[in-house]
Amino acid sequence: MIHTIAISETLFSRLENEAARSHLSPSELAERLLAERLSVERQVWQKSYEQLIARVHSRMGAFNPAEIEADITAASDEVKAEHRANYRSS
Repeated sequence: MIHTIAISETLFSRLENEAARSHLSPSELAERLLAERLSVERQVWQKSYEQLIARVHSRMGAFNPAEIEADITAASDEVKAEHRANYRSS
């Protein structure tokens, strides 16, 4: 499927000039540039996410998994109880 995007005349002129220097059509160059940019952004995001997960995992060693699970269960039970109380008072 082919989609169309609108860009200013000035930007299109720059794209056209660069495309001619690269022996590509403006559409080919635009697609290549967008693909490269989106790929780089994805890689940067992925690296940041992986670093975050590594930091979280490195800090988790100080906690007992059973205590974490108990805290999650208690918090979940508390929220459910609040919802039930709110529903009854409505």
